[in-house]
Amino acid sequence: MQSGVILKVREDLEGTVSAEEIHEGRDIGARDLPCAPREYQELVVDILGTHAVGEAIVLDEKSFGHWCADAPTARDRFTVMRTIQEELMHALEGWRMLRQLRDIVDTSAVVPYQEPIYEGFRTAITRWEELAAMHALTDRVGCFQQEEQLDCSYEPYAESIRTAFFPVEKGHAGRGRHWLRQLTETDEGLVRAQRAVDNWWPRALDMFGRSTGKRQHRHIYYRLKKRTNEERRQAYIEVVGAELEAMGITVPDPTTGRQFL
Repeated sequence: MQSGVILKVREDLEGTVSAEEIHEGRDIGARDLPCAPREYQELVVDILGTHAVGEAIVLDEKSFGHWCADAPTARDRFTVMRTIQEELMHALEGWRMLRQLRDIVDTSAVVPYQEPIYEGFRTAITRWEELAAMHALTDRVGCFQQEEQLDCSYEPYAESIRTAFFPVEKGHAGRGRHWLRQLTETDEGLVRAQRAVDNWWPRALDMFGRSTGKRQHRHIYYRLKKRTNEERRQAYIEVVGAELEAMGITVPDPTTGRQFL
């Protein structure tokens, strides 16, 4: 697991709750998880670990931290600071949920941030329009992912999605759209915004995962997600594409620059 979380083997408990029970509608709490099938445990712990580690990407000075000083206006600089604070709170929320499971997970190797889990974040963000497009597009991916987890089968995560993750993620995406919209008010800014969207559009689409990925179907079976990677991706293209067009931005070809089709 990229997050560094190791799932311990608890053969004395694992399997007391069947996969079929979860599939048919039984929700699972933190106390129940040790009794769930190991496959379900792995899927849940992977999700939580990804939050605990992946959200801490904002600690990367090259991509995020320097915008606290380099954003165009004072208001923008403080908005960046607030966004960093909120992303770190998401990382801490993932860590809190992992700590609830200390009986079945070993988190001793977890480092909040080493390198981005997602390939698209592994380059520095040196232009303001790049940060705007990144938030407008990738945080919107988070919204599409989280919206269908508001009532997922793992109760602690569903509660955190409703109260800690989803409302804030919508705000992050909204800030990105606001910054992009400001850029498009001038011809020069529109050119910059288009270039940034061309760069981040394939990265955002890749974040939904491979169309042929096998684990997506297990997520759906266990009611951790509702749609396949490609179904969510196509819905995203339709909705977010229309928003970009309303700003005067041309929607890039959804297959150009992609790494994970």
